[in-house]
Amino acid sequence: AGMGGGGGGGSSGKQLEREFAKRLNDLMQMLRFNESVDLQGSNLGNEGLAYVSEALAFNDTLKFVEFGSNGVGAEGVVAMCEFLKQNKHLESLSLQGNAIGDEGAVALAEYMTSNMSITSLNLSANCIGDEGARALADMLKRNSTLVSLEMNNNIIDYEGSAALANALASNAALEVFSMNGNYAGTMGASALAKGLEANEALEEFNLNGNEIGSEGMRVILAGLAAHKGKIESIDFGNNKIGSDCMEELAAYLKDDDSLTSLNLYMNEIGDIGAEKIAEALKENRTLETLDIGGNNIYAMGMGGLAAALKENKTVKTLELGYNPIGPSGAKALANSLKFHGGAVEVLRLGWCKIEKEGTIDLAEALRYNETLTTLDLRGNNLKDEGCAALAGSLQIVNEALSSLDLGYNEIKDKGAYVLATALKNNGDGALNEIKLNNNYITKFGEVALTEAADLVSEMHNGKEIVMYF
Repeated sequence: AGMGGGGGGGSSGKQLEREFAKRLNDLMQMLRFNESVDLQGSNLGNEGLAYVSEALAFNDTLKFVEFGSNGVGAEGVVAMCEFLKQNKHLESLSLQGNAIGDEGAVALAEYMTSNMSITSLNLSANCIGDEGARALADMLKRNSTLVSLEMNNNIIDYEGSAALANALASNAALEVFSMNGNYAGTMGASALAKGLEANEALEEFNLNGNEIGSEGMRVILAGLAAHKGKIESIDFGNNKIGSDCMEELAAYLKDDDSLTSLNLYMNEIGDIGAEKIAEALKENRTLETLDIGGNNIYAMGMGGLAAALKENKTVKTLELGYNPIGPSGAKALANSLKFHGGAVEVLRLGWCKIEKEGTIDLAEALRYNETLTTLDLRGNNLKDEGCAALAGSLQIVNEALSSLDLGYNEIKDKGAYVLATALKNNGDGALNEIKLNNNYITKFGEVALTEAADLVSEMHNGKEIVMYF
């Protein structure tokens, strides 16, 4: 029943009920007079949602509403849909993190079939299974208004995936389709591949954490290659994808002219996969964000990627964290960044076993590189020596790097003092954020850095350097 007071306890129960009613009325006023309302975590429950939903009827002000994490089940959704039938202006509805289940999904699908205003629907984490997915799929065949559908972290299996795939084949409006953290598996991936092949509208396709494996990846790549529209963003992270389908991925990337973001985080592509992607990057001219973190890539694979970065001029964000590239992998990367930096602006190298030796090479590259704005070096055992190498470069010249993360690196006060000196010596530098969380810096080191930041602020028109310890 959500946050209702309940009848017990005599006057205190009545008091609670009065407070509940007053709060619900306040929320209704918010819904009536604001364009965007976030009621996430308001503990509404079914009764509360049914009550405040009355404010949705005949409402021409509200465009975006967030009802996430409110302990709402099917009953609350059914009541909400009744009032929504009288609404012609709502554009975005989120019910993420509730428990509407299949029953709630069926009710919502029925309502959405004739809705002409909602363009964005978020039903993530709602215990929706195949039955709910089938109902939503039927709705997608008839609805021509919905542009974004998110159904992450539900319990959709092969049957639900196949129904949704079938709907994608005929739907001409949906641009964002997200079902991360479900159970599509290889068979579901095969069905989705057919849907992608016939679809022309989709721009973003997210299938993270569905155990599709290399086989599923292979068929989806074939579907994507045949897709008539322009897919701009794909998320295949956490899918047990190995190196044995990287040949197909490389072929797709060489041929494609629309993909700007590719996520393969936490798979098993290894050095072979990294080298195949590297070959494709030499020819690809559109990819801007590449996440291949946590893929068992060592120095060899890093060498191939580093060579490709000398030729590639489009990749701006590169996530390589949790790959044991080691000092020699860092050296190869540093050589690329030094003179042929390409376009990389955001580089994430957390937990890559770079050690202080690799950091010395990266620090050297920073003296010449002009594109890097964000560098993440967490968990690389830099110690004070690695920190000193970076400080040595940052105090000479730094016109680009604005954010540096050195967390989890066993840096002590000695490293902090050297960094503080570097800040004072180059107050004109671009650095405005330094993260040093989970190191061994005492109050003395923290004070030195804070005072350095204050001095820079005084000398350079109130320029702010934010420190995190």
